[in-house]
Amino acid sequence: MEPSPALVFLLSMLASIVGTLPFGPINLSVVDTTINRSWRAAFHFSVAAALIEIPQSFIAIRFNPTVQALLQHNLWVKAFVVVFFVALGLVFFCRKPAGSQEKKRKIKENDFLHGLLVAIANPQAIPFWIFILAFLKSAEYLDISAHPPLFFLCIFLAGVACGKLLTLLFYAFLSQLIVRRAAFVSQWMNKIIGVILIGIGLFQGMKEVMAQ
Repeated sequence: MEPSPALVFLLSMLASIVGTLPFGPINLSVVDTTINRSWRAAFHFSVAAALIEIPQSFIAIRFNPTVQALLQHNLWVKAFVVVFFVALGLVFFCRKPAGSQEKKRKIKENDFLHGLLVAIANPQAIPFWIFILAFLKSAEYLDISAHPPLFFLCIFLAGVACGKLLTLLFYAFLSQLIVRRAAFVSQWMNKIIGVILIGIGLFQGMKEVMAQ
């Protein structure tokens, strides 16, 4: 018996929320965009990131065995993840807070593209969805084959995008609250985000070294 469309949408949305909640380049960039630019800029960034989550989760569905083998045994892919986190963290740490309104407007025009690029450069979404799909199948909640029916697939991907967008907008909302209660936080947020990202990258690198 196939699950109902509502259940498929709910499960994919909840899984997407769980995958987006931990600190990473995308949600930290949303925090930075909200604090240094505006809520509208963060919304554009979040929409772009949510759209990129659709093809990434589709790749996990369609090429699950191939992608899983690539990510598990390819040292270049693992090295790229570490370098990406550390490099992005250094960019945040060394960047000065946004200054003039002219600078803010200039950055604002590129927020959607910025969201696309950061999301595309974050390959961890694919192994996350491979794990989630395996878990849903083993728990007998949902079994998605490599070639699911089109309607079934569209419902699943819509839930993925909605979960991603809602979580990123939640981060943006919390960021606004922080700025209103403590204006000095915006002066230090770049360095805080940078340290977190560098820490994630170094931890990932140490974990891979210890696993060898």
